[in-house]
Amino acid sequence: MSIRLSHIKPIHLKVFLLIIYAVGVVGITCYTDRFISLTPFNLLLTCALLMFYYPVNNPQFIRYAIFLFTAGFAVEMLGVQTGKIFGNYYYGYALGYKLKDVPLIIGVNWVMLILATHSIAHKLSQHMFIGSAIGAALMVFLDYFIEQVASQYAFWHWHQDVIPLQNYIAWFIISFLFHGLGYVLNFKKENSMAVFIFVLQLSFFIILNLVNFFHQ
Repeated sequence: MSIRLSHIKPIHLKVFLLIIYAVGVVGITCYTDRFISLTPFNLLLTCALLMFYYPVNNPQFIRYAIFLFTAGFAVEMLGVQTGKIFGNYYYGYALGYKLKDVPLIIGVNWVMLILATHSIAHKLSQHMFIGSAIGAALMVFLDYFIEQVASQYAFWHWHQDVIPLQNYIAWFIISFLFHGLGYVLNFKKENSMAVFIFVLQLSFFIILNLVNFFHQ
């Protein structure tokens, strides 16, 4: 008997993701080198489950997702090569295969995070500028907690281990523009997995921050 994917309820996928992230926290904390290499697969899985509840038959949504991947990757590539966007940084081994010194999975990460925060922002405000500011603020808020542990887990490394203010400003501006484009395009913005995935990502990195704090 086959299972129709359309019959899978969001609660089932949420429980599944919660288990995956819980195992990830324990694994990364106790067996860092073994589990950290699974990060790209985790990001792919999370993004796929988020995309599952979007109208993938909508050409405007497909173009938006492709744009987020391409533009996000391009921004990161320019950032790494010039140091003039986010500051001076380079990627570690944790995010997998790299093209021009940037992991390909980072494009997927931009897609996942922008779509999740865009869904939340659009629900809070249908005004393009207000909503884009909300979405960008959510992106920066999450990034703050990621940045505190990024170097320890070989995601990326900052010059002299100093996270520049420029990084957060650039994140806000770029995210604001990406969200603004999302408001212009016509596709279903609400996603039943968006809030959960954002909170799950945020909780994951807050827990890692707490673990590091108590291990110091």
